Amino acid sequence: MMNKEEFEQRVKASKLTKSQEIVLNILRTQGENGVTPKQLLGEVQFAPRTVRYALRKLLAKNLIRRIPCLQDMRQWIYIPA
Repeated sequence: MMNKEEFEQRVKASKLTKSQEIVLNILRTQGENGVTPKQLLGEVQFAPRTVRYALRKLLAKNLIRRIPCLQDMRQWIYIPA
């Protein structure tokens, strides 16, 4: 896990879209608890496709990580990197 300064520099270096910024901010406020895509959809007024796209791009930029949800193995939990 990187420290806060490194994370902020990586975010600035990554040219994020507005939807990616919003999703990343929600994940950062949740901290290590993580959020499922369904929970994200409940907090934002985006289409499911937009949320999936934002998560995929944030994963590719190594700004977030995903771990299996132990309560429901069909879902992933997303947390900041």
